[in-house]
Amino acid sequence: MLNTDILLTGGHVVDPSRHINRVQNVRLIGETIVDADIPLTPATDIINANGCYLVPGLIDFHAHVFADGTEYGVPADLATLPYGVTTVVDAGSAGTAIYEMFRRQTVAQSRARIKSFLAVSSPGQTWEEENQDPVKYDRDKIRRLFRQYGDNLLGLKLKQERAVVGTLGVKPMLAALELAAELGCPIAVHTTDPVVPTEQLVALFRRGDIYAHAFHGKGSTIIGQDGHVLTEVIAARRRGVIFDCAHGRSHFSIHTAQRAIAEGFFPDIISSDLSRFTFNKSPTFNLPWVMSKLLALGMPLLDIIAACTATPARLMNMAQRIGTLAPGACADIALFKLDSARVTFTDIQGRELQGENVFIPTMTIRAGEILFRQTGF
Repeated sequence: MLNTDILLTGGHVVDPSRHINRVQNVRLIGETIVDADIPLTPATDIINANGCYLVPGLIDFHAHVFADGTEYGVPADLATLPYGVTTVVDAGSAGTAIYEMFRRQTVAQSRARIKSFLAVSSPGQTWEEENQDPVKYDRDKIRRLFRQYGDNLLGLKLKQERAVVGTLGVKPMLAALELAAELGCPIAVHTTDPVVPTEQLVALFRRGDIYAHAFHGKGSTIIGQDGHVLTEVIAARRRGVIFDCAHGRSHFSIHTAQRAIAEGFFPDIISSDLSRFTFNKSPTFNLPWVMSKLLALGMPLLDIIAACTATPARLMNMAQRIGTLAPGACADIALFKLDSARVTFTDIQGRELQGENVFIPTMTIRAGEILFRQTGF
């Protein structure tokens, strides 16, 4: 058991799970957050967090971290812990053919907590070989993996992009929905350049299903011809469909995001869609950079933090353990400075957005252990 005792003092705590947005102390003993008023001991390490935002360890709900098994995965710990991310959800890098290797080589070997969506395409998301044809789904093995690894698997992942599914239309989604209903899990759907208009696609989503790449700008989007968020999209949110930013390289349009956010349509989840095409590269870089972009677009700070902590934790059925700084929760904590800086955000379409603040990671604590600390902090 980890024998640590840390008191973080003077930090501005933002904990949407408890509606806290103020300066207060946070205490952790071992792997658990405890009441900050517990008496100090000679072993207590007091860390002055003055000038920092202190938040639950971030949850990157859509990334690709199977670095040793796919050509575009990134090393899980390298892409998470230095950026305040303590939990990452792999968005279907692995299908039935390689999931168990992913579990052994990546999930079991990483300090960051990793959960997964299972690709319906047996080879996983391999660009050249993935197959969304429902005839090719290995249904028996999908069922077995969910029975055996229900502690890790959150749902099924599929694509409805025109270039990927072609003449299959929405058959992949209909088949995935049928299987997900049997398994009792959600589906996460890649929606960029959808094979049918957004109005038709979003009507298929159930409560808890995830509309990934909500702000993409290719083909039919969540913005109608009148320049407003589609009424069908608003109706989908009301019935519980989850809209995930899932930024990525080519799945985020500043224009789409500006229109949506101006109308108060914020993403339920802010995630990076990190891959070797996006990690430390424009326009994505890392999750704090994506958060900074949403701040520049006018999304309130409390909503931004909620979209990377409390909301994904709830969707993972882990709301009491992660995504919160409540006593009794796992001591996953991230500290950031919100630096005043003139920054330029971009998207794949070449548009630019000027921002005045950027989240700078200063410390990451995972299960009570300091795994990243900025030099000089």
